[in-house]
Amino acid sequence: MADLKGKRLLILGGGATSIYIVNAAKAMGVYTIVTDWYDTKRSPAKLVADEYWNEEIFKPEILARLIKERHIDGVITGFTDSYLLQYQKVCELAGLPCYATKEVFEKTLDKSYFKRLCKENDVPVVPEFDLATFNPQVISPENKILIKPVDNSGSRGIITCESPNEFKDNLEYALSFSQKKKVVIEKYMDMDTVSVSYTIQDGNISMSTINDRIVHKKEGAGAVTNGGIYPSKYINPYLKKMDGKVRAMYKNLGVTNGVLFIQSFTNGDEFYFYEMGYRLSGGCHFIFTDYENNSSSVKQLIHFALTGKMADYQISERDNPDFENLCFQWNILGKEDKIARIEGWEIVSKLPEVISCSLNKKEGDLIGKDGTTAQKIAGLHMVVKDKSQMMDILQFIYGNFKVFNQDGEDLVLNTIDESFINY
Repeated sequence: MADLKGKRLLILGGGATSIYIVNAAKAMGVYTIVTDWYDTKRSPAKLVADEYWNEEIFKPEILARLIKERHIDGVITGFTDSYLLQYQKVCELAGLPCYATKEVFEKTLDKSYFKRLCKENDVPVVPEFDLATFNPQVISPENKILIKPVDNSGSRGIITCESPNEFKDNLEYALSFSQKKKVVIEKYMDMDTVSVSYTIQDGNISMSTINDRIVHKKEGAGAVTNGGIYPSKYINPYLKKMDGKVRAMYKNLGVTNGVLFIQSFTNGDEFYFYEMGYRLSGGCHFIFTDYENNSSSVKQLIHFALTGKMADYQISERDNPDFENLCFQWNILGKEDKIARIEGWEIVSKLPEVISCSLNKKEGDLIGKDGTTAQKIAGLHMVVKDKSQMMDILQFIYGNFKVFNQDGEDLVLNTIDESFINY
C-alpha cells in the first residue's frame, strides 16, 4: 500500500462497525474524522477517532465546504445503504474519489432493479409476485410469502405472511419502511443461504469470500444473520455454476471499484438470489480475508478514498475464497429491551480462537426488534479447528456472557438450536 501517513480521512457514519474503519485507517497512519448527527452513545466510532463532527450526512453541501476548509484528503462510508448516495454527492461536490457513480448506486440500492438485472443476465432469483395482480387468498402456512421494502436494509421492514388475513397489515408494515412506497413480494424460501463477496479493482472483479449464513428467524417477522461459516460447504457448486455469471452481470452493470456482496438461497443444486449490497457487509468478512489472504477490503477502500486506487497490487491475485482454516463469525442477539447490566464480555472476548470482536451495545442502550440487525448485541470473529470446537466455544459464550434488564432478566437469546448443530 502507498504511504498514507498524515492523510486526513472523513468517515461518514459512526456506528459500532465503523470502528473497524477507524482502527484500520489509524494503523495506516491516517488521521481520522467521524461525522453524523448522533451523539457518541449511538456513534461510538466517534470516541476512537482522532476527531469527530456532529454534521449531518444528509447535508452534503455543508460537508463539502468543511472538507475544503479543513483540507480533508478523502471520504469513506461503510455499512449503511442510506449513506451511499450522500457519500457519492459529498465526493462529487468536494472533488474527491468515489468508487461508484450515482446511477450505479441508485440501481444497486433498488431491490426491484436488482432482480431485473439478475434476470437479464441469466442469474436466477427468488420467484416473486406482482402486487397489482397478487391474490392474497393463495397464502397459507405451506405457501408463505415475504414482503419487503424495495429500498431498505438491515432486515428492516421485511415481514413473513402466512395467512390471507395478515396480508393487508403486513403490506402496510413493509410500506412504512419504504421511502419510495414500493415493496417486493416473494415466495418464502425454506433453504440454506449463502453470502458471497466480490472486490472490484479498475473493472476487474474477483471473488473474495463465500460463507454459509446462519439465520435467526422470528415468526411473522424478518430474518437476521446470526452467523457465518467460511468457506461455505457450497463453494464448489457456486464456483462451477454461478461465479462466472455473477461477475459478468456486475461487469455489465459497469462497476469499476469497490466491494459488494450478494446473497442466495440454495439447496446445493440450484441458486436463487435475493439481495445485494454495494458496500461493506455487516459480517465484516474483511477480517477473515486479511487473516487468510493478506487482503482487506476496508484497507483497500481507505486506500481508494485517499488515492483513487484500490491498491498498488493486484487484488485478484490475493483473493481466494477457499480459506485454509475454518473461520466462523457469530452475532450475539438479544430480546427487545433496555440494557441495565452486561457481564462476561471480558471472558469471551479473550478466548484464543477470537481474532476480532466488537461489543455493539452498552449499559443503557436499547436492543432493537427481533428479526432485525438492531437486536445485535455483540459480534465475534473466530478461527477454529472444526465444527465440534465451534460448538464448544458457542456453548462457553452463552454460559458466560449475560446481558440483564433492570428486573434482572437475561436478555441474551441463545440461538443455538438443533438445526444449527446439524448444519
